[in-house]
Amino acid sequence: MLSEKNGKAYSTFYDAVRDETVLDRRITVLVGLAAAMTAGCEP
Repeated sequence: MLSEKNGKAYSTFYDAVRDETVLDRRITVLVGLAAAMTAGCEP
């Protein structure tokens, strides 16, 4: 679905966001929710 370049960029972004040493759990969940809503998903 994603090109190899975009897939790698997404993977890097995903790994950075899921790393709870930088962002706490609450922010991690909010970023995931925002990304899902941007993609057209509804909670």
